[in-house]
Amino acid sequence: MHLKIDHREHDRSESATEYYQQQGVTVETVELPVGDYLFTDGKDSVVFEYKTIPDYISSINDGRLWNEAINQAENYNYHFIIIHGDLYQRTKELIKSRDYIPMTIQQYIGSISSLNRYTTVIQCYNSVIEEAYFTMMKQAEKCLSNRPIVKKFPKKHKNSAFNFLCYTIYGINYKKADAIVKKYNLKTLSDLQNLTIEKLVKVDGIGERNAKRIMEAIK
Repeated sequence: MHLKIDHREHDRSESATEYYQQQGVTVETVELPVGDYLFTDGKDSVVFEYKTIPDYISSINDGRLWNEAINQAENYNYHFIIIHGDLYQRTKELIKSRDYIPMTIQQYIGSISSLNRYTTVIQCYNSVIEEAYFTMMKQAEKCLSNRPIVKKFPKKHKNSAFNFLCYTIYGINYKKADAIVKKYNLKTLSDLQNLTIEKLVKVDGIGERNAKRIMEAIK
């Protein structure tokens, strides 16, 4: 497995390089247009956007994280946001946020729930940074192993519109998601914005209930 680390990781780049090389991972520091850590086996890739708790809060408030998450989803089959920092730090940063753009614990958790609709947020609440490195490596290994996730969803698709429909919306399985993307030639998350309830119910196997679920998720 090969790892590319974005050069803007600065202080973490050195410790991450040392850690992963000890695990037998080849590492290079480059400029990544998307994400901070990119694991690859030469056939597929797994990207991670790495956020400390202060950075996570500020990137939610200024809207930056939403664009980063969408860019990851549109460019890679496997994409994650990892939040690293202990629970004491989270409490401290939420209190500090009152001085500029206040964020409550409810809003903090809600932002993670929203992001999880089209990507995967991994919360690593431990002060030991090596645990975050280990978590990313193991997640990448699982994704690149090419084993079935569960029988219902054999493998993630290269089509990000398909992945969103299949993996984030209750009641939409592999077959239904495939039917929707094929009928309307959907390829990206942006393409989903062109869907309507009227269009969805014209797809075989999609009733009004599922159509409403899809539209609620897209909005």
